[in-house]
Amino acid sequence: MKKNILKYIIASMSLAMIPSCSEDFLKIEHYDILPSTFMFENEANIYAGLNGIYDTFYPDKQGAGDAVVWGFKPQMFIASHPTLDAQAGGWDNELCRHEWRADKDMFRDAWQACYYAISRANRFLDGLGEVDASVFDGGQATKDIIEAEARGIRAYNYFFLSKTFGRVPMLKTGETYSNTPDKPRPADLQETYDMIIDDFKFAADKLDWKPFKNQYGRLTKGMCKSYLGQVYLYLEDYQTAKGLFGEVINSGVYSLNPCYGKIFNFESAWTSESVWEIMYPMHADMGWGATGKTDAVMWYGYMCASPEYSGWGSLSISFEFTNSFEQGDKRRQYSVVGKGDTNPFTNETIGVKEGFKDDLVGSEKMPNNYSLKYWRHRPGAQSLVFQPISLQLLRYAEILLDYAECCFQTGAANEGWQYIAQIRNRAWGNLETVLPEDDFVLSLNREEVAVPDAQTFYAKYKADKGYTSDVWKVALAIERRHEFNAEFSLYQDLCRTGMIKEFLDCEYPVGKTISNRLFTFDPNHMLFPIPAQEILTNAAITQADQNPGY
Repeated sequence: MKKNILKYIIASMSLAMIPSCSEDFLKIEHYDILPSTFMFENEANIYAGLNGIYDTFYPDKQGAGDAVVWGFKPQMFIASHPTLDAQAGGWDNELCRHEWRADKDMFRDAWQACYYAISRANRFLDGLGEVDASVFDGGQATKDIIEAEARGIRAYNYFFLSKTFGRVPMLKTGETYSNTPDKPRPADLQETYDMIIDDFKFAADKLDWKPFKNQYGRLTKGMCKSYLGQVYLYLEDYQTAKGLFGEVINSGVYSLNPCYGKIFNFESAWTSESVWEIMYPMHADMGWGATGKTDAVMWYGYMCASPEYSGWGSLSISFEFTNSFEQGDKRRQYSVVGKGDTNPFTNETIGVKEGFKDDLVGSEKMPNNYSLKYWRHRPGAQSLVFQPISLQLLRYAEILLDYAECCFQTGAANEGWQYIAQIRNRAWGNLETVLPEDDFVLSLNREEVAVPDAQTFYAKYKADKGYTSDVWKVALAIERRHEFNAEFSLYQDLCRTGMIKEFLDCEYPVGKTISNRLFTFDPNHMLFPIPAQEILTNAAITQADQNPGY
């Protein structure tokens, strides 16, 4: 079944929107079903098959449940809601109570979506291996790039699975859940990491810093080296990770967006801070009729707006987070519109309508604060049910903080503090002073301001809050908290660094906060449960293989 679509999975912006990035819209021939012989007959068909693997980064609007918001759930929810800095009502409130279970749809959908991508990559790589390099205009070099992109996507999905579930079945080239339905979990994580490392290394070696054919949305050397560095963080090989992050930093390809608030503009995509992102474009039909026509659409507006103004209550921001910023840190005004604030993009004030005037609203008492990163348009206004946004899955700021962590772990503390200072300098708006005046709805700094010394501030913060970890660990935890609220890495980083229990106990002491945390942290919850459906359908996995605590 063949269909022609205009999709932004590769080269997804026009020249007017991303100067010097891409030359035109990319019209992709996309195939739902391809006979294996047909897929590898010529170079054009092979590209179509590769595009089919990239297609798995988008939700399935013809699906059901959480599958239709892949990219929002589970990625952002898993990374944010268990920290309590971001919260949700309804059936997702269990994430905030740490009461999630193995039969939750979100985990099943995450598992299935990742293995769907892995299976596509494995089938593709199996066939590609039989293709003679002469098929490609660029010969072996082009074939290597295509293999690298497919292997990089496979590694990305395995890395997400391993961070979420720990040990997962490792389907290799040629294996799918159709021809290999019963695959056991490996005995330890090393087998998982070995394959991820091998794929990312191959991809990083074959890809360039700029995307192939200048088509933004393709994997790059920087994306693969960055994620490879994070794999080594999990292995606690900080020297190797530091070297990889250092290569990314020294490449000259990336830099911080001068204005933190502009990172999340609808028109901002593949800026100098983007290491990996997924774009959701503007289609001719962005109303309810878009459902079923394309999967490159996202409901962030309805998900993230206040219920006072037609939002669905999927993303509230805690008062503890909202009130946690140092004076002068502009990430507060760029990240949160809180009770009593007016959303500068929609001119709607929080807490003025009956039923929405309290700090906590709704039947489940959600905090009356919302993410300004995503609520930048009135849901449904101008026929925009879906919104043309980018999911900033990996930003350069994360690489700087990961590098800082490696510095502290390898005895280079002064260098580590310098990299934290770079993040804070942008947060206080000092990079904005070089920007021209424009129509951005929030005011930019016209003069540089003094930024408090991070080491001095966090030494006092540690004592005041009752942290016991090293000051630098506290600093990285809170800087990541402020930098990546409602994004894609915070909970995993807090778990990986051993800071999650301390963070929750110091920022959300049981029974003593507005959020009224009542649970005692269970260290087993640093991993999520193997989905119940997988245990029921995979004969090589039984309840005895379930992660501890579930």
